[in-house]
Amino acid sequence: MKVIIAGEIPFVDDVGRLCRAAGHDTAIFLAAELPEAIAAGYTLETLAGAGVAIELRNESAAAKRELLLALSEHLPTDALILTSALATSATQAAAWLARPERVVGFGLVPPVAGDGLVELAAAMQAAAPAPAQAELFWRGLGQEPVWVADGPGLVRARTVCCLINEAAGLLLEGVAEAADIDRAMRLGTNYPHGPLAWGDLIGLDAVLGVMNGLFAEWGEDRYRPSPLLRRLVAAGRLGRKTGQGFYSYPEQ
Repeated sequence: MKVIIAGEIPFVDDVGRLCRAAGHDTAIFLAAELPEAIAAGYTLETLAGAGVAIELRNESAAAKRELLLALSEHLPTDALILTSALATSATQAAAWLARPERVVGFGLVPPVAGDGLVELAAAMQAAAPAPAQAELFWRGLGQEPVWVADGPGLVRARTVCCLINEAAGLLLEGVAEAADIDRAMRLGTNYPHGPLAWGDLIGLDAVLGVMNGLFAEWGEDRYRPSPLLRRLVAAGRLGRKTGQGFYSYPEQ
């Protein structure tokens, strides 16, 4: 099957690896490059033959809408559209598109294991057979599908990004240094990563996108993004992919 993946690092790398390992004919595009490639006509044939399109842009609802519209305009009418329901709900994403019945949301949090779990959330507009196709597709990638209620962040991203946001608040308030905050959470709670290092791995722009989506959805102070998180993203310090976030990564 031809699979189109468009979005941001590290999400596109992780999902692309799964698709290629499963034997799919996989084309990967960074979100910033896709509109120009479409305008130049380079990708039209590739898009026209896609059976599944996976959208992985998480930094904001506006950025997600731009990418989904660029993708969907040139996809076959029966293509399954899988949208990362982190910065906004699958239902909101589907509302932007001409074929909302083909949209199913999903949630993954880097690092993505080859034998892991994927959260699925059908858009309210989704119709058969899209949900069943989405479940079958993810099973083929070695992911165990779990259906959850639709909404920004779903389960894991909502929980993990709230932890990262709280840890950013601790750092801003001078409660502890970044390494000590992470060490306390790794050793004290057996988390696989400290929250600040985890944020750097996910991408702080994506973390901020989740928090902004949650705050817009619920309007509760517990989802208000930390000022430090906002400042780092504004400065372009997005974590590992830019070489600096809560930590510095000279090797990047």
